[in-house]
Amino acid sequence: MLSENFSQWIGLEALQDFKLSTIFSEVFKRHTRDEMEDQLIMGTARHTPSLEEIQTGWARPWLFARMLGVSALLAFLLYQGYETFDNTNLIPGLIFVGSFAVPASGLIFFLEMNAPRNVSLFSTIGMVFIGGIASLMVSLVLYSPLKLADESWFTALAAGVIEETAKLAIVLVFVGRVQRYSWLLNGLLLGAAVGTGFAAFESAGYAFNALLENSGVQFDTFRDVGIPECVHSIELRGVLAPFGHIVWTANAAAAVWMVKGRRPFAWHMLQSRAFLRIAAVSVGCHFLWDAPFRLVRLPVFIDLKYLLLGVLAWGVCFRLVQAGLRQVAGARADAGAEGK
Repeated sequence: MLSENFSQWIGLEALQDFKLSTIFSEVFKRHTRDEMEDQLIMGTARHTPSLEEIQTGWARPWLFARMLGVSALLAFLLYQGYETFDNTNLIPGLIFVGSFAVPASGLIFFLEMNAPRNVSLFSTIGMVFIGGIASLMVSLVLYSPLKLADESWFTALAAGVIEETAKLAIVLVFVGRVQRYSWLLNGLLLGAAVGTGFAAFESAGYAFNALLENSGVQFDTFRDVGIPECVHSIELRGVLAPFGHIVWTANAAAAVWMVKGRRPFAWHMLQSRAFLRIAAVSVGCHFLWDAPFRLVRLPVFIDLKYLLLGVLAWGVCFRLVQAGLRQVAGARADAGAEGK
């Protein structure tokens, strides 16, 4: 009953034929190198499926898990290399790889869920770097007139409104009117790409600040305090990354794509109640995430609050995926009817 009421409030259908065990059923199966390469060949003129070839059932992504495992191993090797050889040249690599490991893996998940397979890896990476940095800059511009405290309800509210607005605005400015990216699932992926860039660069900044704030000017302090705090920041934000910026921006962007359908984006579409409800969930999750309160601390050194907000955001996300699959199925049915 609660799930159905929530679905009605955000204007989406309740999940049907949805099982996480089925979606992730391919994760632990053996896959060849050729299969790994083929999984990301998409979106080019020669590698975009026709409407009849697009799958309308729930995807079974698996490459994202390989990406997560490999990137986590690389971050571990960089840290162990620093520990073994006491070589600080490895620290920038640790910050970069550690900050991108989970967000990039989450983005691969959205690439695999993009049933139309019409967005290339090249375009996606471009949105990660260009969109991620651009949205950070826009956020800083919007923050500049405000006097914010580190821990306050107003700061949390400002973060939710400003950062979610900045990320979505960048998605819309860059690809809102690109006609080839007209599927709802495209909006979900492109929003996730900007959220990935924002999350990764922000995490790198937090790790760097942790390094500086706990080091001072003495090398012993840098080695014994600064590096462990830097690594802790990377680990903590890595664990939390799937529940934050990536899915918030993906949901808000998909809501716009849901409203605009196959039409080019126009700003008046943001007045739609269907969009505003889903966007409000993203802003609300961000606000509560940063709000100065805690619930129960879990064994994996995160608070229950983040897990609950993550479940809420992903609940919206999977409903949007379902809506995207039904959009494709409807287009295929219309094409079949026209063919007759």
